Amino acid sequence: MSEILRFEPFSSAVEPEFWASVAHHKLHTARLDTAARDVQGSFACGRRHTVRSGGESGQTVAVPARLRVGAGDGSSNGDVVVGGRLHNTNTVEDFKRLDKGALLREAGAAVLEAIQSGRASEDPSLLWAFVVVSFADLKRYRFWHWFGFPAVMADPADTVWSATQGISEAVGGNDDSELEGLVSRCARFVSETRHGAFLAERRNGSWQVHPLSAWDGCMAGDGNSSDVVVGFVDPSSHGSRPGWPLRNLLAWVRRQRLPTRRVRVLCFRDGGLQGVSGAELRQRAQSLVVSVDVAAATEGLLVSGWERDAGGRAAPRVADLSASMDAERLAASALDLNLQLMRWRLAPGVDVARMAGQRVLLVGAGTLGAYAARALLAWGVRRMTFVDSGRVSFSNPARQPLYDFSDSLDGGRPKAEAAADAMRRIFPGVDARAVSLQVPMPAHSVSASEAAATRAAAAELDALVAAHDVVFLLTDSRESRWLPAMLGALHAKVVLCVALGFDSYVAMRHGVKSDSGSMNLGCYFCNDVVAPADSLSDRSLDQQCTVTRPGLAPIAAGTAVEL
Repeated sequence: MSEILRFEPFSSAVEPEFWASVAHHKLHTARLDTAARDVQGSFACGRRHTVRSGGESGQTVAVPARLRVGAGDGSSNGDVVVGGRLHNTNTVEDFKRLDKGALLREAGAAVLEAIQSGRASEDPSLLWAFVVVSFADLKRYRFWHWFGFPAVMADPADTVWSATQGISEAVGGNDDSELEGLVSRCARFVSETRHGAFLAERRNGSWQVHPLSAWDGCMAGDGNSSDVVVGFVDPSSHGSRPGWPLRNLLAWVRRQRLPTRRVRVLCFRDGGLQGVSGAELRQRAQSLVVSVDVAAATEGLLVSGWERDAGGRAAPRVADLSASMDAERLAASALDLNLQLMRWRLAPGVDVARMAGQRVLLVGAGTLGAYAARALLAWGVRRMTFVDSGRVSFSNPARQPLYDFSDSLDGGRPKAEAAADAMRRIFPGVDARAVSLQVPMPAHSVSASEAAATRAAAAELDALVAAHDVVFLLTDSRESRWLPAMLGALHAKVVLCVALGFDSYVAMRHGVKSDSGSMNLGCYFCNDVVAPADSLSDRSLDQQCTVTRPGLAPIAAGTAVEL
């Protein structure tokens, strides 16, 4: 009595690189666009493996029929490459609301059209197109996904009219050469063409392998189809059930001219045994020969194929990559996320890569320098140099967010060094450097013993300004901004200057000379009629320190960064 033919379903095996490519495409290219895009996957011959323990023969383990999906096609020699369509939604609610039945029917209709038009005869991979629906949570690196492997179903179902046999039992009897020839030719055909389906024809005791397009020629020879076998690369390793690709291959068969409804199918699983011969081949061969009573084609379209979970339920899955990702790479991706999201809708012209490549010099690592550095990091700036000659005092950590109590102990750490270390703790990928340097200031007298050191400091500051793209003037006194402002103009650098009062502030961008020599913007000192004076000597403590509202510094520094 005939039995309904049963199939081993596909199981998706998605490499982390695939989700990384999905995230990159969503963030940088697709943004809010939810149009489907092409992806690729592959499958190979299924094999059962023997697990040995302690040198003794162990248990034979069947490997699930896998469709592997990676950043590329992810295939090796002999694998069958198939195409798919990825539908990536903007929200998890959209993912849940998506009409998945309609998507699968659409994919099944495309398979049927490829069969009826003859395109599948030339390119059998069209029989196994797949669909993926997904939602990428780019903040947590979690990916909701559901794979569909559309199968055009028969109604009534195809049946098995004879017991399934192993290839060693079904082919050649005691003649090893016939079995060797069939396995070798099938393996070579699959490897060379990457076609997942073929026809094997036996004539005069030997086997020849042909593409599906040779169907009419094989059947027209003598009107006898008993020596023609329909073959396919079978990803299943089940002892009696063929893999999912056979479903659509049988849909192709039922729409060909058939001398009889009974067809033998070779479920080819021995691609790795090319060159193996004799008793070893008979022992190791795992391919099956299934005798199928093919149902007649019907007008309607019945499609199934959504992937099931480990419990056998049709349900989506979630890939959580956050635990397996390198922490620094995850931090880098998260750091850029806000900037990339700006480009989706609010500020499409933001050049994130250009900002990341800017070299920024921060002259002053106090309250303004600390807040400016954090804001620059949030804008994606990865290379910055702190210049300061001071040390962290006990009054600093409450107002300057890059320092803590430990930095003020034992006389205080050098501010530039402590600031650079803090930035690396915040984000290990930042290139933060420290230079302990007293900025030479006009109107401050220099003794003969200090002259050489002052000239060296001026030369070092000149080299630093020349080596950076943007200079921030974030010091406490007016005169300390003068020399770096002049050097910025000399080297045509973008200079940002910030100065604080008690309840007011100045944040301005200096002008840069153009090729024509004009300057559209002035600098902090353009309205001065005299050089800056010494504002620090002979002053009481409240005049020496920058006494300002505590909430003003982050506003002023943030304004300068936005400029």
